[in-house]
Amino acid sequence: MTLEASPTGLGNFTVEQREEGRALLLSWDEPHAPNGVIRMYNLYSEGNLEFSGLTRSFLFRRLEPWTVYSLTLEACTKAGCAHTPLQHITTAAAPPASQLPPRPLSVGSDHVSFTWDPPSQPNGPIGKYSLLGRSLEERRRLGINKEDNDGAKVLFTETPPQQAESLSYTVTGLRPWTQYEFSVCTHNTAGHTCSSWVTVTTRQAPPRGLASPTVRHIQDRPSEVVVSWAPPLEPNGVLQSYRIHRNNVSFSFSFDPTVLTYTDEDLQPFSTYSYSVTACTSEGCITSPQTNITTLEAPPVMVEAPTVDAITSDHVNISWVKPLMQNGEVTQYVLKINNKETYRGRDLNTSLSDLQPHTSYQLVLLACTRGGCTTSNTRTVVTEEAPPTHLAAPSLKVTGPESVEITWRPPNHPNGIITGYELCRDGEVIYVGTDTHYHDFTLQPSMEYSYVVRANNSRGTVSSEVATAKSHPSAPSGVGLPTLTSLEATQVRVEWQTPARPNGQIVSYAVYLRDPVQLNITSAVFTPEHSVFSDKQIILQGLSPYR
Repeated sequence: MTLEASPTGLGNFTVEQREEGRALLLSWDEPHAPNGVIRMYNLYSEGNLEFSGLTRSFLFRRLEPWTVYSLTLEACTKAGCAHTPLQHITTAAAPPASQLPPRPLSVGSDHVSFTWDPPSQPNGPIGKYSLLGRSLEERRRLGINKEDNDGAKVLFTETPPQQAESLSYTVTGLRPWTQYEFSVCTHNTAGHTCSSWVTVTTRQAPPRGLASPTVRHIQDRPSEVVVSWAPPLEPNGVLQSYRIHRNNVSFSFSFDPTVLTYTDEDLQPFSTYSYSVTACTSEGCITSPQTNITTLEAPPVMVEAPTVDAITSDHVNISWVKPLMQNGEVTQYVLKINNKETYRGRDLNTSLSDLQPHTSYQLVLLACTRGGCTTSNTRTVVTEEAPPTHLAAPSLKVTGPESVEITWRPPNHPNGIITGYELCRDGEVIYVGTDTHYHDFTLQPSMEYSYVVRANNSRGTVSSEVATAKSHPSAPSGVGLPTLTSLEATQVRVEWQTPARPNGQIVSYAVYLRDPVQLNITSAVFTPEHSVFSDKQIILQGLSPYR
């Protein structure tokens, strides 16, 4: 029997990767020349004994993926041991681990620049990096947990050079003042890992999408409008204020961001104004397009009194001018005379006829727009005089046999200032003056007289109708002596004439006879029933002869 010796012909390992590169199943064959009874196999890694036993396999665990291990197998007999050459075995790749989130280098309103480092455990050659991003608002709306990658978009993918210390990328096209979440995913042949999410809020920017304001009227308030506006579609930050511009001139004050309406006052009626609104954040402002509006019409201002010319006794021409401030479109003019409407239209003149002579008229002009009417001051016009008309007959009052009292009234239509009166009796002027009464004392008893009054003004004369009156009767006068004719010794004829002034109607004649001897007087009265009354003679009989 030969003696044992150290084995020879010990081959390399057969390697099977296990547990994603974290274990190796090592197996080997007996040496081609054991040279004895193999009493022990020993496995060394980096000079450290990892296994000792008689089995020809070993599950080498607690390894790092994608790591080179230097292994040596030793087979021993009683006589000694033999070693395989140093064998380098690389563990399989595993998904990367320990990837830190990206770090923002700079943050703008629409972009964020990131940098990130490779994972501390790449566990294999890095194939690519992916930068993921999503809106925090969108994630919450969809109910996605922060740890999940659902709803994320791949913003950037790059195959990095090996041994790269850090990488960077700038994400653009972001919305201002918005919270975004970002994560970096590292890929190798075995899989990938993603970092935790980092939240970044973009910076504020000037707002966008500010619509033109809405401007509306207020009923019956032509000097006011209501300006209202809506917040910008994209505030892009915290709104700090609003400011209104009217006719491209900014108001001297601004509005709190909660205020979305304003009543602008002290405007000119029927005037066009333009309004725009400026909204501001801390990073800038935006101004909306303009909205134009024409204020409501109002009553005109400063309506001048009408002008009058070509005045006659019954006609005037009237004209007027447009108001200095129309405050709208004048739709009509209304002319009132003594508070009675006489014209309505759009002309600037009119004429009036059939007026009363020497009459005062109060003229008022109204200028009207859709907003109302304004009245001018009153213009007074007096028509020219005309000859008087309608003078009534005078009133006559007989006051005695030789007097009549005459009174009269002014003409019903004096048509001017009566400058005086003329009183005529039987065609003869007996009085001239301004009084309206006269006492005529130069009359004859029981005579009929006619009276006419004439009234005068600067334009002519009017005569009244005739009024007649008869003076009272009085005792006759101018009674002549009777004529006596002796007819016989005892008869005398007595004759007489009508009195020179009867002063009335003779109602009787009386013949008186005086007896010179007897000294007595007898009389006889004759009325119109006696023939003596009309004959005016009588024969007295029975007289004494020669007496």
